Amino acid sequence: MSDDVRRMVGDNVKRLRLAAELSQAELANRMGVDRAYVSGLEQGQRNPTVISLWHVAQALEVPIRDFFDESKRRPSRSALGKS
Repeated sequence: MSDDVRRMVGDNVKRLRLAAELSQAELANRMGVDRAYVSGLEQGQRNPTVISLWHVAQALEVPIRDFFDESKRRPSRSALGKS
């Protein structure tokens, strides 16, 4: 279950980053973190703190609640029957 939440947050961070027309490096620069951190976050490999999510929201100029919007996330590869 926690993996699902991390994946949902990561999918939404990526969706919002792309909507803002930012690269991972540009988002990382705005947040003051390494690009690898943003990559791990988007892949659901990070377990971000509330403070980290706040920094992402500030960098993307979106409300934090947008990271938890299940209706906007892309279907996972496993849900599509792909491995």
